[in-house]
Amino acid sequence: MRPRSLITALVGGLLGAALLSPVPASASAVDVNCALGTQVGTYSPGMTLLPRHIDFHATGTLGGCVSPSHPGITGATFTSLVSGTFSCLAGSTTNTSTYHWNTGHSSTVQGGFEVNLKPGGTTVLVLTGTVVDGLFRGATVVQTKVLPATDLTACLTPQGLTSVSGTVTFTALL
Repeated sequence: MRPRSLITALVGGLLGAALLSPVPASASAVDVNCALGTQVGTYSPGMTLLPRHIDFHATGTLGGCVSPSHPGITGATFTSLVSGTFSCLAGSTTNTSTYHWNTGHSSTVQGGFEVNLKPGGTTVLVLTGTVVDGLFRGATVVQTKVLPATDLTACLTPQGLTSVSGTVTFTALL
């Protein structure tokens, strides 16, 4: 076996062993993961290039959900209320979201996120929060939203960008 092939095999074997090792009891475990989702939201007033106080209201759905502790969960609808100072370029806000699971349970999450404008006008939001009420209470939530801005020129107007929609994923860690 050539030295390069031997090194590649050893590194691959070590990585494989690390991935197959049991998770320590103190590590966080995923209690629900939803790989599919969409959201539609409105900004009031519209988002411009200059930072200003904005309220954002979104509604959406989650699907493809898997939960070891609640195997009946397959999806949810949700509403998010966001308030803060931000612009089409950046900002920081607080967020309260309520998820209504298909099982009849609900979860209320509070947290915050940073707004990042990516090339081509795609906004990527990574929300980190805590379930403060309902199912999964105490769990840490990581939610990623990818929201392409369909009318970037609206950021240049006094009215600003007033709506956006895109994909959503949801993970709750205990």
